[in-house]
Amino acid sequence: MTQPAVPDAFNLDVVQMRLDAIAQGMQETIFRTAVSPVVREGADASCALFSATGELLALSDAIPLLLGALPGSVDAILARFPAETMAEGDIFFMNDPFDGGTHLPDITVLVPIFSQRRLIAFAASILHHQDIGGMRPGSVPPDATSIFQEGLRLPPTRLARNGTILPEAEGLIRLNSRVPDTVLGDIAAQIAAAEDAARSLRTIATETGESAFLDATAACLDRAEHQSESLIAALPDGPFQGADGLDPTPGRPPVEVRVRLTLADGRISADFTGSSPQVAAPINCVRSGPLSALLYAVLSLAPATMYRNGGLLRRISLTLPEASVVNAAPPAPVNARTGMVRCITAAVLQALAQAAPERMPAANSGMSFVLAFSGSWPDGRSFVTTEIIAGGAGGGPDADGADAVSTDVGNAMNMPAEALEEIAPIRLVSARIRRGSGGPGRWRGGNGIERVYEALVDAVSVSLRGDRFERVSEGLMGGGRPQSSRATVLRTDGTQISLTARSAFTLDRGDRLVVESCGGAGYGAATPA
Repeated sequence: MTQPAVPDAFNLDVVQMRLDAIAQGMQETIFRTAVSPVVREGADASCALFSATGELLALSDAIPLLLGALPGSVDAILARFPAETMAEGDIFFMNDPFDGGTHLPDITVLVPIFSQRRLIAFAASILHHQDIGGMRPGSVPPDATSIFQEGLRLPPTRLARNGTILPEAEGLIRLNSRVPDTVLGDIAAQIAAAEDAARSLRTIATETGESAFLDATAACLDRAEHQSESLIAALPDGPFQGADGLDPTPGRPPVEVRVRLTLADGRISADFTGSSPQVAAPINCVRSGPLSALLYAVLSLAPATMYRNGGLLRRISLTLPEASVVNAAPPAPVNARTGMVRCITAAVLQALAQAAPERMPAANSGMSFVLAFSGSWPDGRSFVTTEIIAGGAGGGPDADGADAVSTDVGNAMNMPAEALEEIAPIRLVSARIRRGSGGPGRWRGGNGIERVYEALVDAVSVSLRGDRFERVSEGLMGGGRPQSSRATVLRTDGTQISLTARSAFTLDRGDRLVVESCGGAGYGAATPA
């Protein structure tokens, strides 16, 4: 395609940077005002701006795992509530994984933005909520066999009219969540972030005029498409193959991901034919997962000057087998989809490394622990809280992998002890780098994390989701494999219980849970001592 024209009197770099800053400002508002520690401290939320026609305009520097879901969620809401029927003060929300979402705790909030009564953009955010119902507190049951066990499933729904939350929408949350005030507080943070974005965008539209603003945003999308085409065209055509898999679920068949990348005519096509059929375990993911993985993979090769917007999405195509682990259909459970999306990402990066071996690192840990703790304080107050625990990064072409960091499609923060101990009767006994867990090599893989928790009351319910207990990634260019993950319960009577990658159990007073995450793979053969 030819270089797109630039509207008169506009510097598109400045326009895109202002849009990016507004999206980032949304995210910072959420982090400052959210109720849940997993958001305030763990950063489990993402924000974006969309054009008046529903194309992605700007992304926050957040979790790619979530950002890939926002385009599908926005499309679903606009299909149910066409833009021309919206009015100022309308707010919409949804979480249906099979209609653009990820898993049920991730709720998308969408706000149309008007200037002089003209629709100029949308502000969208997606946030992991503490509890949305289901068979276990925290709404991430590791033993779910159906979506119906995982919680409230919201189709695109009107949340507010004239800026006021509708009683029936609030009632849906209050009747289905174990901690409705927390969920509604976090939704309020999402709305506040959108209101901040609306004020900033109206300022720009007023400065330039609404028509000029819309022309400039359209030109930003066209430029991003041109940049993406050039980036992809500079790579070999392929095809390139990648494959990975998850730890086996007891009683279920092995789960494999296979991808075939083709980079031709300035387009990147990912064909996942050959991936396993969906299973009756919560490790399946939906279309937003492969899209997140591919979006991340392409951006990992992009220069800092490349625009991050929907122009890139125009150059991406996916082929996904129906009712598979990479494109599940109802009633498949999906709450533990993070491991599958990381598995998909590893397979995509493995294939892309064949196209650009001098630029791609070895595989990351390919996992994160997600823990949901719930129970009651001695005075009867209930609690539900979530912890996210990262692993190690893969060694790179010229550097060791980073220790104890959320990698690739994850970008969550390590959570401080104070955030947990303030809201739950659980003590974080220790938190440290798991030395030696990264894969050996000329450039070693980053180490994982060891965290030890102690229950301060009886009957603390725990849902644990992890992966790479049995199957870890190979090193690159002769590098070694990392140590696998593990999790252990230490009872007060001296009993030790080794857990599987997806476990549900109870801790009594004095019992401890030890979690040890996987490191990253090594890059290059180690130099003899």
